[in-house]
Amino acid sequence: MRVRVPRAVYGLLILYIAISLGYQLSGDVSLIVGYFDLRHQVHDFPFSVDEAVVTGVTGNPPPAGISPGDTVETLNGEPYTGRAVWQAVRWYAHPDDTLRVGIRKPDGSRGTVGIPLRGYSDKINPGDVIYIVVMEIIIPLLCLLVGYWVVLARPLDLNAWFILVILSYPEAFIAVSTFNCWPGFWLVLRLYWHMILQTIAPAALLWFGLLFPERSRIDVRLPWFKWLVTGIVAVGGVVGLFTEYANWYDRSFVADRLAIDAVDTSVLNWLYLICIVVYWVVIFDKLRTASTPDARRRLHVLFIGSSLGLGNPLIVWGILPRFGVDPAQVQWLGYCSAIFLVMFPLSLAYVVVVQRALDVKILLRMGTRYVLAKTTVFLIQFGLILLLVFRVALPLVRRHNDSGLLIVSAAMVFGIVIRLNFVKRSPGDRVREWLDRQFFREVYNTEHVLSELAVQARSISDPAALIQTISARISEVLHVPQMAVMLRSGDVFRLQAAGPGGIEGSIFLAEKSLPVQHLVRTSAPAVLYRDQPEVWFEEAGGHEKRALNELNAEVLLPLAGRNRLMGVMVLGPKLSEEPYSPGDLRLLASIGVQAGLGLEVNELAHSLADEAAKHQRVQREVEIAREVQQRLFPEIPIVAGLELTGHCRPALGVGGDYYDFIPLEDGRLAIAIGDVSGKGIAAALLMASLRASLRGIVDAGAHDLARIVRKLNRLVHEASTANRYATFFFAIYDPVERRLHYVNAGHNAPMVLRHGRAEAIRLEACGPVVGLLKDVEYEEACLEMAPGDLFIGYTDGISEAMTVDDEEWGEERLQATALSVFDLPVGEILERLFLGAEDFAAGAPQYDDMTLLILRVSGK
Repeated sequence: MRVRVPRAVYGLLILYIAISLGYQLSGDVSLIVGYFDLRHQVHDFPFSVDEAVVTGVTGNPPPAGISPGDTVETLNGEPYTGRAVWQAVRWYAHPDDTLRVGIRKPDGSRGTVGIPLRGYSDKINPGDVIYIVVMEIIIPLLCLLVGYWVVLARPLDLNAWFILVILSYPEAFIAVSTFNCWPGFWLVLRLYWHMILQTIAPAALLWFGLLFPERSRIDVRLPWFKWLVTGIVAVGGVVGLFTEYANWYDRSFVADRLAIDAVDTSVLNWLYLICIVVYWVVIFDKLRTASTPDARRRLHVLFIGSSLGLGNPLIVWGILPRFGVDPAQVQWLGYCSAIFLVMFPLSLAYVVVVQRALDVKILLRMGTRYVLAKTTVFLIQFGLILLLVFRVALPLVRRHNDSGLLIVSAAMVFGIVIRLNFVKRSPGDRVREWLDRQFFREVYNTEHVLSELAVQARSISDPAALIQTISARISEVLHVPQMAVMLRSGDVFRLQAAGPGGIEGSIFLAEKSLPVQHLVRTSAPAVLYRDQPEVWFEEAGGHEKRALNELNAEVLLPLAGRNRLMGVMVLGPKLSEEPYSPGDLRLLASIGVQAGLGLEVNELAHSLADEAAKHQRVQREVEIAREVQQRLFPEIPIVAGLELTGHCRPALGVGGDYYDFIPLEDGRLAIAIGDVSGKGIAAALLMASLRASLRGIVDAGAHDLARIVRKLNRLVHEASTANRYATFFFAIYDPVERRLHYVNAGHNAPMVLRHGRAEAIRLEACGPVVGLLKDVEYEEACLEMAPGDLFIGYTDGISEAMTVDDEEWGEERLQATALSVFDLPVGEILERLFLGAEDFAAGAPQYDDMTLLILRVSGK
């Protein structure tokens, strides 16, 4: 579990930020006010502020009554006790004011002299302004912000606090503007913070060098050395605070303050030099003795950053002036020094915050690409704008004195810039590619191969070949000896394939495990460093940890489809033991996406093929069932005095509609029509059971139709589920007596049409549907049939045929159509009724089984 940071640590950081940032911002304001002469301040007059002795006399003519060597006793009547008195005078004075200076001559005589105060020149060099803003405002502020970030990232790491102190030191540079700061108590705080920084920053550098990233051999042998240096520095700092207070506020506070201050300053300077030298010595020593590759990479980064950040000011400002080169006059040299100075805080932050350090060459490449990506196009566009404005637009305007030309020229410039912004490959892209080929050939080849692989992954249809190809190429170009791929199998991800050096075996991760859930949530590669693990690994179960440890996992790459995770690729450490760079992870993420989509497409293709095969099998089974069901429907019997026909059209190939003609041995004819609830195979099976049950209980002696239907109801109820039932109409026609005995069990009422009559006789229900309730009573009814009567039995698929607007054909239209074709043969009547329902539906799909049964009593 992660260590909880005490509130006191954050409180200390907030206090440090308040003091250091307040110092920096107030110093920035003071610098701007003083440098740009916003308060119209005055020059110093030539006297030593520490010794209070006049060093020279200026003016034309020079003021009378004052000469070099005179001692300053008062300023504007205020006893001169230290620098703070002169600070207050300068703060409130303005040019051309007269300063009243009380002096004491070497012979002991005293007097007061009026000295006119001079202001500053209004001329400001823009180059100097930029340099001062960069060196004394931007860089110190950047260093502070980086230091805050390091401590926030590693609040319990002592090295992070050392870095914060070290990176606070550049703000001490703005102490040169202290003379412009407000007088009073605020000035005391600024003065002491400035001195504290100058004292503790070198000591922090020494401690950091001895302890990071691992303890130095020098510190192991001489552990007291750092304490001794720190103790002497601390004592010297305290002495300096007292002497500096005396210099500013009370010159009599410390006896022999100037001598003590000179000795203290000399001792501290030597100690500061020792701290810097020891820092460099231990860095060099650790480069040879680092115990781990990661520590060695951190030291390389620290060494390069320190060399560029700390070494270049020493060369530019310490060595070059001895050879006659003044960086203040050669501004580009100062700017280069400022740029390289930024490398030091960035390298300090990187080596402490990052989990695994990258090689310097990779960092250099990343930095180069970033700079080119952000600045190249801008500089090219800016240069082109200047070229067009000064070489084309302005000469045209001056030559023709035409404002219209100015508008046209501006539009042309704007159009070219817009065109540059939309080019497919910017100049920065081409420059980066050229740099990669020339100086980072190995990395360029790696990116090129992996980019091609990301595209190739989409075209490989075989999952095994896809995984094998991806694993082999990644292992080859990134030099990863151990890899494994876990693919989805239900709700777990099982080890399916292992690359070179991989492990075969029963290893899996559950879909709901924390590592898998982390990949699903982030959709990005997860890097696993066991010395600084993420929460998802710390809180994972024992099985997940054992699985990842057995695979020696360092990167978990999600193979994500569109809607779900298809697999996980597990990559072990590189042979070089270097961490995976951000570029590596971006390319791997691209490959993971393409591989995941490829797996998903392949799975979908197999699923579609399986579904197609299954569909074919089902269709064949349905076709067989349809053939069987068609055989269950009766052949039309020949019965004297009757014309018969019937037909069933299932909605799904097979259905639950049923009709039957059962000739009895005594010459009578049993007629049945029914509609089983539901459609498809289930309804067809119940329909077959209904037919078999009916034919099993109907015989030549069948006279009690109600008893037959009651028995049929019980059989259907026992053979079907609770939600299955059937509407059923059963009748027996006696051709001798021309009587139709029937029982209607909840079925659509058949209609009997008689010649010359528009109204139909409805054979309404005599009981509930069959199969729903176990014990039900039914009643038998009887109808006298006359020659020419037309009996029409139907299911609701006929009467409820619908249009796309859900309008039903209805029994009225069915009856009207039947009356219109009353005189036709029963076969043609059946066809006309089906056609009438189809025409009314107007192409709407058939949603229910449609069945018709027609019987006509002949006149013979």
